[in-house]
Amino acid sequence: MTEFQALLRALEARGKAVAKAARARAAAALIAAAEAELPGLTAYTDEEMVVLAATGIRARAFGSRRALPDAQLQSLVRHGSVW
Repeated sequence: MTEFQALLRALEARGKAVAKAARARAAAALIAAAEAELPGLTAYTDEEMVVLAATGIRARAFGSRRALPDAQLQSLVRHGSVW
């Protein structure tokens, strides 16, 4: 392996580590904001996604083809401390 290839591998490894840490911080901030602003909600991480759980929860933060986005959840992502 050349020095250049070693440098590229080191940069890639460092980039992956930084990205993983950033995702963890963003998930923690989203969880804290969701639990603080939505009573009765439990939020946790499952692999690389944040799961929001509550009795009867049907809201979607970003909407779908059949449902409009939930304004309260969407505001957490857009205007909260996450971004």
